[in-house]
Amino acid sequence: MRQTTRLIGLLLSITLLWGCVPVALVVGAGVGVGTYKYIDGNLEREYPLSFNSAWDATNTSLANLSISISNSVNEGVKGKIEAVRMDGSKITIKLKDKGQGVTTISVRVGFFGSRDEAERIHEEILRVSQE
Repeated sequence: MRQTTRLIGLLLSITLLWGCVPVALVVGAGVGVGTYKYIDGNLEREYPLSFNSAWDATNTSLANLSISISNSVNEGVKGKIEAVRMDGSKITIKLKDKGQGVTTISVRVGFFGSRDEAERIHEEILRVSQE
């Protein structure tokens, strides 16, 4: 019942604020691990993975998609990967350990952010993490 109330509140909020750019649009059903948030050109998703597993899955995914990594910083609980697609588009991926085996991964493709391309990268990260 409590989760249903939250979902109804979330859907009502999205409906009322549909035209507002800064509003986080949630693509998944419910709130929690596995939902997407699209804010200011960044597509963010929480994964039920430890930070190290998420880091490895992200690097493998970029290699699978033929995306070249130009800079990579892993601080153990957060990290940032800067990469370049073959068409020259820049990609910034930020990872943050949320604790209890959950890691947030934020993907931005291009200057303004391409949601479709960011979703493609997230789909590959999810696929790799489930192997």
